[in-house]
Amino acid sequence: MIKKLLKITFVLLLSNLASSQEIKEVKLKEKTNPIIYAEAFGGFSCMDYFGFAGGGEVNYQYKKSLFTLRYSHLTGYVQRDSVFSFHNAQDNDEYAVMYGRRWIKNSHSFSISTGISSNNLKTTIRDFDNNRNFRYERYYAVPFEVNFKWFKPKRKRKSNLVLNAITPSVGLKIYGAISKNTFAGVGLTIGLGLNKEYDSQ
Repeated sequence: MIKKLLKITFVLLLSNLASSQEIKEVKLKEKTNPIIYAEAFGGFSCMDYFGFAGGGEVNYQYKKSLFTLRYSHLTGYVQRDSVFSFHNAQDNDEYAVMYGRRWIKNSHSFSISTGISSNNLKTTIRDFDNNRNFRYERYYAVPFEVNFKWFKPKRKRKSNLVLNAITPSVGLKIYGAISKNTFAGVGLTIGLGLNKEYDSQ
């Protein structure tokens, strides 16, 4: 009888140890890719004169927070005597650091950002003899942008993020900066990178 009790006790102890060990085992959380992407953009802009803008930026997202480094170059043109003749009147180089929020849903995203920027503005002034004189100005501004972006919603392969990173994304950007030399513009974007956390399944 005692032997039977010992055997039963031993079996119960082993089963308890096994179950407690299973409970203590922590299932490691599956690693997800970072959300980081770069993009180039170009479109129309207006400062003192109507013109064009282009540039590039790098974006990193943590949860819903979006961190952005942006460079842009703007040009403004003035019409000459001829209807189809213009000359360059303004050039502005912008270097911006921005913070914003980004929301992702399936194959598209929406984001809005603002921050601070350093700008180098060159204005070309022509006299009556059509001689060019340049005026240089450095100033700070509050940049902003709104982005609508479309991208690949799922991994191309179960274990390969590289194909997603090199698959281009496209989007629409509204951008500008508020300062004594305020400008605004709208354009298209094309980007490369990881636009969301891709499920490995």
